[in-house]
Amino acid sequence: MADARSEHAARKVASIAFREFKHTALTKGFIFGALIVPVMMFAAIAAIGALIGSTMAPVSGTLAVLDGSGRVAAFATAELAPEATAREIAEALERNATIMPGGAGTQAMAQAATDAARVDVRVEPVTDPAQEAALRTRVQDGSLLGLAIVTPDVLKADPRDAEGHDATFTLIVPSKSPPRLTRLLEKSVARAIVKARVEAAGSDYTSLNALLSVPETAVRRLATDGKEASESVAAKTLLPVGFMMLLWISTFTSGQYLLTSTIEEKSSKVMEVILSAVSPLQLLVGKILGYALVSAVMLVMYGGMGLAALSAAAMSDLVSPWMLVLMGVYFLMAFAFVSTMMASVGSAVNDLREAQSLVTPAMLILMIPLILWLPISEQPNGMLATIMSFVPPAIPFVMMLRVTASSEPIAPWQVLASIVWGFGWVAVFVWAGAKIFRVGVLMQGKPPTPKELLKWIRMA
Repeated sequence: MADARSEHAARKVASIAFREFKHTALTKGFIFGALIVPVMMFAAIAAIGALIGSTMAPVSGTLAVLDGSGRVAAFATAELAPEATAREIAEALERNATIMPGGAGTQAMAQAATDAARVDVRVEPVTDPAQEAALRTRVQDGSLLGLAIVTPDVLKADPRDAEGHDATFTLIVPSKSPPRLTRLLEKSVARAIVKARVEAAGSDYTSLNALLSVPETAVRRLATDGKEASESVAAKTLLPVGFMMLLWISTFTSGQYLLTSTIEEKSSKVMEVILSAVSPLQLLVGKILGYALVSAVMLVMYGGMGLAALSAAAMSDLVSPWMLVLMGVYFLMAFAFVSTMMASVGSAVNDLREAQSLVTPAMLILMIPLILWLPISEQPNGMLATIMSFVPPAIPFVMMLRVTASSEPIAPWQVLASIVWGFGWVAVFVWAGAKIFRVGVLMQGKPPTPKELLKWIRMA
């Protein structure tokens, strides 16, 4: 008899869970937000490099260099020669192509050769300052690509003006000058000024530049299987916060759905009809399970896109199977914390505005990992990170930061203790949430204060 009642109760819970999942996940809005948007984001990220490195529009014209010494124009001509232009464009493309997997350098050089062939900039030397107004007019009407005004202070060995400030040169361009062309002219004139300074000091620029050049660093990551791969400091820095934000997106989005649906059902009296067929506890468990499935769909979609991006960038070894296992464990813990709070608060209030005052205290604690993600990621085995690993309900978010950021494995006892301690607190949250839900689900009128919620927990 008891088994029959248990089976009947389980069917009710499953029916409620499927209802909540169907009404949330099987809608056009959710499908677009949870399925289509991640695919579009991944496609956009993959296309960024190609968009940034798109072919430069053909450029042909004259750059006027107003320089009383007459030395800068010759160096500017050399800087704007096809081979120098190709080198400059290639360097810019290589910097922009760091997000693209493999072969970026070769692609950048090929693109640079194409772009350099489209750039034909002639340099017009001007030494008479009285011609500045006429040159500005030519820039304005488009007959000049730009005007570089070089003052004597810029060419001194100690380039400072009379007031002791760093001397600067002025580059005037038309209002429709493409940003890439403006940067090209700016850097070319700047290097020409440096070469003119070195020549005036009696030194050889090529030899001096070779001595002062900073060597490039090729950082390689040695994977556990002995293979080498390119290291990305930015990726390793952002990986922990990526995992934590994945937990945030999946748990809080579905948690918000749970809060909203609970408030709507209570306000519209639908809750009373449902409670005529099921108990408050069965309704609470069914709602949590239904939205757990919604949250799992989001976790799989966004997490899958992230793993695909790492694989495309040859950095999939940054994520170990152990991290994914712990991600699943801490996801269950995080969702249990969030969903219990949202369901209990939703049952106690009549609208979203009233819910904010009750959710805010818990949200302040959950904001701690977001505020402290950088110091925790930098020192995942430090005292701050260790203490925060045992502060509910922030436990799963902090632990994901630590597990994914640590260059040295987190002590196994700390991982195990955080799981046991965290799920122990989950049981406390579920117990308290169930008591609040049982009382609040049929309550109307003035929303309870936090003190009154504590009374509900004791009396229910």
